[in-house]
This record gives sequence, C-alpha cells and structure tokens, in this order.
Amino acid sequence: MILRGLRVSIRPVVWDDLPTMCRWWNDPTVMKEVRAEKFKPTLEQIREQLWPVWRDSGPSQYHEFIICLDEKMVGEIGYIYEDLDQGILSVDIKIGESSFWGQGLGTEAIKLLVSYLFDQMNAQHIIAEPGDWNMRSIRVFEKCGFREIRREAIPATDVHDGGTMITMQLDKE
Repeated sequence: MILRGLRVSIRPVVWDDLPTMCRWWNDPTVMKEVRAEKFKPTLEQIREQLWPVWRDSGPSQYHEFIICLDEKMVGEIGYIYEDLDQGILSVDIKIGESSFWGQGLGTEAIKLLVSYLFDQMNAQHIIAEPGDWNMRSIRVFEKCGFREIRREAIPATDVHDGGTMITMQLDKE
C-alpha cells in the first residue's frame, strides 16, 4: 500500500527506516509531545521487537507506515483493529521531524489514511487517542472531522508520564 496526497505520501516501513525512527523516538522534543520522554528504545530493540510485527502484521496487529514529503521521511502513522467485527480501528500519528510541525502534513496524512481505511479496509468507526496536553494532535484530528467522545485518566508507567487521554471518533458517512 502506498497512498499519495498533494504533498505527502504514506508507505510501508522498510528495514532502512528503523534508524530514523529510532532517532525520532529518542528526540526529547518529539517525545515530549506524546509524554513518553522516558521511552528510549535502542535500534536493536526496534529491530528485534517491533520490526517483525510491522513486517508481518496480521489483522489484529499494529500496521506501521512512514509519512514522506517528496522522498524525505517526516513521520509515522499507523492503525490497528480494535474490533474487527464492528469495523472499529484506531489510528496514531507522529511527525518525527519537528521542523515540519505546523505545516499541515499530519492533517493530510490522517485524511489519506482515514480515506483508505473507510474505502478499502471496511472501517465503520475510527478512533484516535491524543493526550489533552497535545493540542497540535487534537487540532489535526478535529480538522479531519474527529469529535471527542470521552476523557480518561491514564496512569504513569515506566515509559509514559500519564495524564488525560481524549478519545476522539470519526464515523463512516
């Protein structure tokens, strides 16, 4: 699957992307946005633990993709089935290159992925769960038509600082 928009494209993750993703996940500016500054995976951990899932992702696993501007990797986006029978999927996005924040690339990428999920993957409802502190992410999802359906406190973990998660939903028209 390769999706092409006006400015961005979305393509599957390949082995050679892993060092860049590792850099994003270890960038304090990027990870502060998702309140996961303690999450500092090594390239070896990504290769051993995540790559096999992304490479061979089945229906119940997370599907990870790269967002590109021209040929430059700028972020990651993905989805997972929450309820296959009811067509409920959740999506996640991160623009890993902070110099590209605020340029509408995340909005375009979400619109591309959502359209694909509704049209090709039989999605009926798509969920996003940004933290209430991440106004940039909340605005992206609102621009794409998502609406808030609930808020929930999430506890801190060894990799996440905790906070309030906003569940947002977009329904197939």
